[in-house]
This record gives sequence, structure tokens and C-alpha cells, in this order.
Amino acid sequence: LETWMLVDRSPRLDFGTASCEKRDLVLGAAAGIGLLTARGGNRLGAMIMRGPRMTTVPPRQGRRNLLGILDRVLGSPRIDGAGPTDMRAGLKAVGAMAPRRGLIAVLSDFQSDPDHWRTALGAVALRHSVLCVQVIDPRDIELPPVGLLHFVDPATGATREVNTDDRSVRERYAEAAARQQAGIVRAIRSAGADHMVLRTDGDWLMDLARHVSQRRQRAEVTAGRRVR
Repeated sequence: LETWMLVDRSPRLDFGTASCEKRDLVLGAAAGIGLLTARGGNRLGAMIMRGPRMTTVPPRQGRRNLLGILDRVLGSPRIDGAGPTDMRAGLKAVGAMAPRRGLIAVLSDFQSDPDHWRTALGAVALRHSVLCVQVIDPRDIELPPVGLLHFVDPATGATREVNTDDRSVRERYAEAAARQQAGIVRAIRSAGADHMVLRTDGDWLMDLARHVSQRRQRAEVTAGRRVR
């Protein structure tokens, strides 16, 4: 098996209001996927996206290679205005780098417009088994009533003041967030990829283990049907 991880390290992931930041979830998921797939002579490669820049780690065997990938993810600079990640470009690049059928794991918050990357994701999923790991913070979904807040987009530096005490503002935000999440889910499922959500206020390790267990059960059921 050859596994590629497409890792989103946009400055927008340098954010978290619960037990960790979204960048920490990306690192944990990369470690978990790497440990599960980089055994028995399997090869693991990675593409790390930050703004328009992409860093490629060619697929190799062994724990040292995995630790090198994790070190690159961990060592990505924090908020620096590098710009948003181009998910479509990343998917096209990893598809071109992985000619043989294998596993592609995409680690991101998928906050960009799904219409921009849906087709590229589907093209990758035609050839490979694809797992999309989406990292979410509670504030991606709803705003608390805590008065006037000054928001800064870490990718672009754009700013905006929002009065979170205004109930209509919070309701519109929650509705927009729900529509966005529904669009992300539809895009991933329509592409034929698996979808796993990790939250900064959840137990990411248990969520990852649960997903792996369910995936294995589905594979066993499918294999059993083919035998019969």
C-alpha cells in the first residue's frame, strides 16, 4: 500500500477555543493515519499546503519517514498571512504524484467553497481510496453572546467587528455555518470519499479509532458478500 497525506496548514487552522487548536487535530490525525498505514513495508508520502506553497515529502518506508513528516507539519509557522489554501491545486498535485492505486488522506477544515474543489476530489477518488478528515472548532458552528468581538482572518489579515450580543447575528451565523457544513458533506460524499470529523472539544483519538473500526467492519462485510 502507498499512502499519501494532503495536509492543510493554512494559518486559518491556527485557531481553537476548546482543548486544542485545529492545527493540533491535523497533527494528531496525521500521526494516527501514519502509524496505521506505514507498517509492513508500506510507503507513506505527504504534501503540506500553506497558502499557495506546497511542500512534498516523497513516499518512503519506516518510522523515521513518518517522524520527518510530522516534524514538518509541527514546524509550520504560525499565523503569518500566508493566504488561504488552494485545495483544488493540492488535490490535483497529489493525484499526479500518486500514479498507483492507494490511500489518499486529506486533512483540512475544508472551509473553502466546495464547488472549487469538488471535481478535483472526485477525480482523485476515482483512482484511490480517499479519506477526508475535517477538523472543526465549536466557534466554526456558533457564536457565544460575549459582546463586541474583533475578528481577524489569519490567512489574509482582513478584520471585522461583530456584536455577538445581537441574537439575529448569532442566528444568521449559525444558519450560514450549517449551510456551509451541509455543502462540505455533500461534496465529499458525492465524490465517493470517506468523511471523518474531529472536533477541538472532542476526543480525537477515540473518534479516529471508532472510524477505523467502522471502516474495517464495512470492508469485512463487503469481502463476505464477494465470497458468497
